[in-house]
Amino acid sequence: MFEVLAKGLGKNVDEATVKTWFVEEGDAVAEGDDLAELATEDSVVTIPAPVAGILAEVCFDEDETVQRDEVLCIIDDGKGDLEDGEDDEDEDRSERDE
Repeated sequence: MFEVLAKGLGKNVDEATVKTWFVEEGDAVAEGDDLAELATEDSVVTIPAPVAGILAEVCFDEDETVQRDEVLCIIDDGKGDLEDGEDDEDEDRSERDE
């Protein structure tokens, strides 16, 4: 599982409004696919999928306000463990035995 965070809003921008979701829960996404469009006072930002998988959960509806670095959605990337979109440090964690 991978948490997609609200990023790329601009240096002094702390919140945005979810304008459009391009995918729905249960949809398959490829890395780089457009997930959502966020609007700030000055710009519109498109959030791409950082990983391929299935959109497992949408955390904000259209027209809701999201704060910088809040979780927009969760993608099931087939790896099981929940990772956030911060950086790649989580890749070094040992995998759980199933």
